Amino acid sequence: MLRLLLVCLLVMASCRPRRDLSQYTQEDPKSQLTSNVSVANPKHEPQLKSGFHQLEEGGWRWVAGKFVVELRAPFASPKLGAVLTLNGNLPEILFARTGPVALTAKLNNTVLPTQAFKAAGEVVYKVDVPPQVLSADQILVEFSTDKPLAPNTFPNDGRELALIVSSISLETRK
Repeated sequence: MLRLLLVCLLVMASCRPRRDLSQYTQEDPKSQLTSNVSVANPKHEPQLKSGFHQLEEGGWRWVAGKFVVELRAPFASPKLGAVLTLNGNLPEILFARTGPVALTAKLNNTVLPTQAFKAAGEVVYKVDVPPQVLSADQILVEFSTDKPLAPNTFPNDGRELALIVSSISLETRK
């Protein structure tokens, strides 16, 4: 009877469904890095390495033609790969001067596909990242656009302007 009970317990334990751990990040108590950066969150500001202008209206930032963010590799991404997503906006005032804008990302020296935005409005840059690029815990993502506006294009604004960015994330591919 005891043997039958043990066999039943073993069978039940082995039939337990697998949990999806793909969205959990690796926890390192010394690291302040996250894989999901909101440009409005003051805790994420150290991850905005270059090309980000000051916070505006409490939720977004203009970026220069080249801008860099540092992200943490999400859990299991070195094995499964990841999806890099940038959320932002191509304002009409900018689009009227530039026309379509192309955005490219380079992740730890691996160039990812370019996406063109052919209309003003919401911008979502979303590309797959191969697993072999995600072996480090700290990932530098270098973005570049093809048509930033030169400084002083608008009166009293000495910034180079390319896009508006609200968030950037790296999530394990499912």
